[in-house]
Amino acid sequence: MRAAVLVIVLVALAGCQTPCPGTPAQAVTSTFSCEDGSSLEVTFANDTARIVQEGYTTLELPARSTASGYRYADNGLELRSRGSEVRWTRPGAAETLCQRTP
Repeated sequence: MRAAVLVIVLVALAGCQTPCPGTPAQAVTSTFSCEDGSSLEVTFANDTARIVQEGYTTLELPARSTASGYRYADNGLELRSRGSEVRWTRPGAAETLCQRTP
């Protein structure tokens, strides 16, 4: 009986040596109102930002390293922030400052 319990414990411990996948981060969606009159809906999840802007294709940008705040960028597109405002840049368009809306 003790041997059976010992085997069960050893099998359970062996299974714990393989790293278990972490719980995926909860997606967070924020809306921003921009100086140029546009608005952004940004969903942050798993090191990406999904950006919806009316009149444009929905984009997914990967996270990039930054000293503070956050930055998502790829191929001339960039969303960067500190606090409640973001700076949004698209190729061929001027950078615009956007404020988080409640």
